[in-house]
Amino acid sequence: MKQWKALIVDDEPLARLELMRLLEDYEQISIIGQSGTVPEAQRQIESLSPDLIFLDIDLGPKSGFDLLSLVENNFQTIFVTAFDAYALRAFEVNALDYLLKPINPARLEESVARLGNPFVGKAPVFLKPFDKILVNVGRTTRFIGVGSIEFIEANGDYTNIYTQEGMMGTLHHTIRKWMERLPSAMFCQVHRSFIVNINGIERIQPKENGIKELITKNNKVKIPVSRKYSKCLSHWKI
Repeated sequence: MKQWKALIVDDEPLARLELMRLLEDYEQISIIGQSGTVPEAQRQIESLSPDLIFLDIDLGPKSGFDLLSLVENNFQTIFVTAFDAYALRAFEVNALDYLLKPINPARLEESVARLGNPFVGKAPVFLKPFDKILVNVGRTTRFIGVGSIEFIEANGDYTNIYTQEGMMGTLHHTIRKWMERLPSAMFCQVHRSFIVNINGIERIQPKENGIKELITKNNKVKIPVSRKYSKCLSHWKI
């Protein structure tokens, strides 16, 4: 069986041992090295060429982000840390996942499941309805389920994400980038500034000059449907 060649980078020896113990259950992952400092990890990355790194953020005088800036990023990264303050930044550097210590085995299983096939190049992170993403909510970050997103609105260099429960979060992510990652059977771009969850549409109604707008089920927001993107809705019976 082909395997992910994994490197564990954590400045706590006991934490490295615990993660190695948890990963013993996954035959698709082979631990090829471990390190506790940025210089040591850099040398191992350059010599061992791992496919996957389990990376702590606090590594003494330097951080996991410092390490990523020093090496060619041709591997997947799963952050494993005791701090949730860096979750948004981890998402912005295209980390596959962000696990908090102590590691929940079920969350680790989710991370491993997202890895997919290690031998199809660097796998893009396509989101699934049951996946969770980290968004900025006020001064904190929170996990939200992809399937719970009702619509996404462009906001300059950021996007506003509205959930079915009425929560609004922000993320440094473009509409185009969202459309590359969201499940196409569930999400539809209806305007250059809006993406909607098809399951979150209450009704579509005509306006003047053949223009349409839709109303969301839970947030009751009116969203314009441009002619350029209106064909997107023709694939579903609404």
